[in-house]
Amino acid sequence: MRKHLIISTALGALAISAWSSAAAAQASAPSQQAQPQTSTQAAPPGGAQAQSSPTNPPEAQRDKLVDEAVAAVRETQNALTAIDQNKNDDAITALERATGKLEIVLARTPTLALAPVDVSVVTHDVIGTPADVEKIRGEVGAAIAQGRLQLARKLISDLGSETVVNISKLPLGTYPAALKQAAALLHQGKPQEAKAVLQTALGTIVIDQIVIPLPLVRAQLALEDARSLLEKRKRTDAESARMRQLLGTARTQLQLGKALGYATDSEMTDLIASVDDLERKTAGSQYAKGLLDPFGPKFDEARRSSQRPR
Repeated sequence: MRKHLIISTALGALAISAWSSAAAAQASAPSQQAQPQTSTQAAPPGGAQAQSSPTNPPEAQRDKLVDEAVAAVRETQNALTAIDQNKNDDAITALERATGKLEIVLARTPTLALAPVDVSVVTHDVIGTPADVEKIRGEVGAAIAQGRLQLARKLISDLGSETVVNISKLPLGTYPAALKQAAALLHQGKPQEAKAVLQTALGTIVIDQIVIPLPLVRAQLALEDARSLLEKRKRTDAESARMRQLLGTARTQLQLGKALGYATDSEMTDLIASVDDLERKTAGSQYAKGLLDPFGPKFDEARRSSQRPR
């Protein structure tokens, strides 16, 4: 397997065209519900921009809200440190600051349920062919049939080509009340009870996950790159060759995505068949506008199906 597949893992923000840009925008935007199905709707290339609303404020205000929420978590951690150092007064002061930060957030967006406080990005990329992946899938199946689950686990662990955005969000419906409860316990001389309340509150932070399947991203970008050539009335031989190359790239990436199990088998098969149909419709000197229009909804559906269940 190692001879055929090269696994690269990177930590940090990764910009992958408009898909990851939209994901990053959602990562910093406060949301009302802890539902990955809603928070994972990264817009495809050319998608519309989200409108401002009480729960989706302008960028400058959104950044300020994020800063306040992050500061509240930091002050909670400061309070825990102070309790461990037997500095109850310092802990109370830290909790007062944390409560004040959250009051600012709630005052600006009173209907906000979850405030983002942290974002992490991890990318796993398989460099290999669909045939390479299918071979390993066969080895995994054989290992499972033989009852060798640990071998199957090892084989399958590298079978992913994706950027995963993890968004930690603070539940504003319960967190401020926990801070006040902890402060009251400190006033009553019950630091350990206060500590337990704060640790529980930190444990209620919601983590949403956005999965961006790289084969689907690359396939869609290849098709977008081919758009002008698909619609061009008089292509040169070089332009036609370039168009075929881009369609071939899109097909290969979709086959890789199918082999890796992104989306459903029927959704990926339909996308691959659509690329084949696109190639037939533009054979020779044929051209047409709007040929890529049906692909948008199909990529949207495949992306939704690629999200991991909670």
